[in-house]
Order: sequence, then structure tokens, then C-alpha cells
Amino acid sequence: MNIPIKFNKLKKSGQLSQLLAHARMLAALNNQLKYLLEVPLNDHCQVLALRDQTLILAADSPVWAARLRFHTPRLVKQFSRHLSVPLRTVKVRVCPISGASAPASRAAPKRRGTAGKQALLQAANTVSDPELKSALQKLASHYESR
Repeated sequence: MNIPIKFNKLKKSGQLSQLLAHARMLAALNNQLKYLLEVPLNDHCQVLALRDQTLILAADSPVWAARLRFHTPRLVKQFSRHLSVPLRTVKVRVCPISGASAPASRAAPKRRGTAGKQALLQAANTVSDPELKSALQKLASHYESR
């Protein structure tokens, strides 16, 4: 069970400075990750943790995680050069990245304006094919019922 610690006690014990140093280190690793990955992929990934010579990365969907896994051998080499701790592996987890939007639920269809109806009727008036003209007029009539 996690027991809350008062801020003053945390500040006096030195744990706060350790926590801030760790957060800065993760932010630096995350910046380096963004630099090492190509443009579409780097927007969907971030550093989660560094534990026991393993860098743990997050991807916001299984598709981006699979793409990121292809880069893990190169990332191990490149991060090992820049870290004081040698890196053995990179693990990829799928989890929504903070700030990323959740999949949108199906929304009710938007109301159609009269401009669309007028455009369909104009198109129907200019078409010489009677079947197409009828189809466009029928489609325009749906605008009235909504």
C-alpha cells in the first residue's frame, strides 16, 4: 500500500532531488529518442523507464509498437554510446501516451446544410442522363427529411 508522504518531509529527505534528477534523465532520453526516430514514428513513442540495463518505451498503438520494435537493435547501439549505463535491451509496451486523444466514438451524423441540397439539384438539372438525374434528385430529397 502506498502511503502519502508530506512534501516537507520529502524535500528534507533528499528524495525529491533524486526524483527530479530521474525525471530529467528520462526527459533527456525521450528527447534523444525523438531525434533518433523518423518523423511519423517519433510522434507515437516515448520513454517510460530505464531499469536494469533495459530501456522501456511506450507506443500509443500496436501498429506503432511493431514499427518501433524494428528499430530496437539500432536504438540499443545508439543509446549505449550516450549512456553511462550500458544498455542491453529495449522493450516496447503498448499504452496510450499522455496527451494523445482516445479513439472517437461514433458521433451522430452531421446535419446537412441547404448548400449541399442546392448543389445536388443544380447538378441534376445539368445532367442529360435521366437515371442519374433521378438519383441526384432523390439524394437531394434526403436533405429535406433531416
